[in-house]
Amino acid sequence: MARKKKPEEHENHERWMVSYADFVTLLFAFFTCLYAISTVDSAKMGQMVASMQVSFGGQIFDGSSSTVSVFDTGGAASMSSSLLDSSNDGNDLAAKKKATAGKVILSGDAAMGRFKRTLEAMLSDEIDKNLVRIQLERRGIVISLTETGMFDSGSDIIRPDGITMLDVIATTLTTIGNHIRVEGHADSVPINTARFPSNWELSTARAATVLRRLEMIHGLSPQLLSAAGYGEYRPVASNETVDGRARNRRVDIIVLNPSYATIEPL
Repeated sequence: MARKKKPEEHENHERWMVSYADFVTLLFAFFTCLYAISTVDSAKMGQMVASMQVSFGGQIFDGSSSTVSVFDTGGAASMSSSLLDSSNDGNDLAAKKKATAGKVILSGDAAMGRFKRTLEAMLSDEIDKNLVRIQLERRGIVISLTETGMFDSGSDIIRPDGITMLDVIATTLTTIGNHIRVEGHADSVPINTARFPSNWELSTARAATVLRRLEMIHGLSPQLLSAAGYGEYRPVASNETVDGRARNRRVDIIVLNPSYATIEPL
């Protein structure tokens, strides 16, 4: 008995459409990425950079192979200083001279006191509402921005009213050539989120966000800026009370005395 022949399979001439569809999808994704990076929001970019700094251990490498540190080094030499050899000392000095050219460098209690009174006059309403505190210390003028006036709880994104207050402060900082140090602080209540595993990350990210706005939006020289995150370990009030914890959740902007700034990393 003869076997029946199997019908011949016809070749599918439309298989190319699968590859073509994949190719079109990749092209769409490619041009979407190009469009996204062509319209940069500077504020969001600053937040992204701050997030990257936290993710990569507090430093980002740029094209010059130097780093910008956002963590306090406890008085030790910064990472950027250790990466730069002595041949760059002249360049660093020239950059700092350029950053302070044409600006007033406040030195001594009298000059610092006058600048403090100027800030108090500009921020009188915010001071009355306990959104900002200004103190004159041995290291310089400490401008304390409370969480209430700057951030939502557990966030490092500056609120619109906080941006307005920070911009007022920044207009005065652009006129001076002092080193500006930004410090982030938290209370003793633990935080554990995907973005902020602890108060270290939260306080550091907030300091970096404020610093980035001073640099990117207001043009303060990066040679005169530094940032640090202290978590809950530098309180100014007792963490046993609600008011005390509210005071401890803050970002301090310090206008450093030149004598104190000599210990700052360059």
